[in-house]
Amino acid sequence: MADGAEAVYIGIDVGGTNTAAGAADAEGRLIATVRRRTETSGGDALVRQLAEMVRELLAVRLPEAGFPQAADRGALRAVGVGIPGFLDTRRGLVRHAANLRLRDFPLADRLGGRLGVPVVLDNDVRMYAYGEATAGAAAGCGTALVVAVGTGLACAVVHRGRVWRGGGLAGEIGHVRVEGNRYACGCGRTGCLETLASAGGIVRQAQALMRRKRSVLAEWFPKRPTPEKTGWERPMTAADVARAADLGDAVAAGVFERAGRALGSALAVAVALLDPDAIVIGGGVSKAGERLLAPVRQALKERLHPLQAAKVNVTTARWPDDAGVIGSALAARARGEHPA
Repeated sequence: MADGAEAVYIGIDVGGTNTAAGAADAEGRLIATVRRRTETSGGDALVRQLAEMVRELLAVRLPEAGFPQAADRGALRAVGVGIPGFLDTRRGLVRHAANLRLRDFPLADRLGGRLGVPVVLDNDVRMYAYGEATAGAAAGCGTALVVAVGTGLACAVVHRGRVWRGGGLAGEIGHVRVEGNRYACGCGRTGCLETLASAGGIVRQAQALMRRKRSVLAEWFPKRPTPEKTGWERPMTAADVARAADLGDAVAAGVFERAGRALGSALAVAVALLDPDAIVIGGGVSKAGERLLAPVRQALKERLHPLQAAKVNVTTARWPDDAGVIGSALAARARGEHPA
């Protein structure tokens, strides 16, 4: 068995599209990472993929980073996994993760059985929030709201370094209805916040508007690509919309304005209720920076008492791509140090 100095804790952030795994030190600094397209054909296939990623970290990536002892079988103490969907964290069970085709699947037991170590399972956004609370932009805050804006949208509440879990459904703000929004949501309803404030929602709005208003996006992504447009024969992304906004495109700027204001309006009630020190916005869409954050702040200013609006600091995540891995690794470390 490795001593404390050689112990390895690995975090895994499972997404609907991509999965990242990494090893972090006690302060949350990533030592090595590996990324793969997420296996979505079923639970057993996903467990095999996650186990292979862990073994690659131990046998290849960590030695490359100067940690040859990581290949020692006794070095790995615990693994943390953040995964989207409805979970029973006490039993390590994925109750339902639609994008991953998982229902009532004992992921923690199956993966732990393959690796021979404890596996800690939690919602991906809560793991993300734990990473930012421990080693990121929410560190040192009494209370913070950590919002992940990516394929979907969710939020976690951090209080004094601990993530509040509620009764299991806490944080799903993406499915709060927005007045005047008629977009259909994957949950089966219409008007959900994440149909506006998410990567997919931003793209959908841009695609609809560029057909009616002049936009550089229509040139980049024509309905029928011409030979000279072959470089753009791929799906539009939120990053493309952000780039267009940075170039002064009115359609793209308007999409981010609407998304940010909708998000800020939804967060205003939480700010009034919880009095957070900070709102930390992460996920891939947060890379748009002030294009997204400025309208969030404006919406908060319009809806809150001036004292509340002035107090809360709206900022981007320190680790927009890696907070989920960091949080999962640190959750694994906490479990490894206190196995009971």
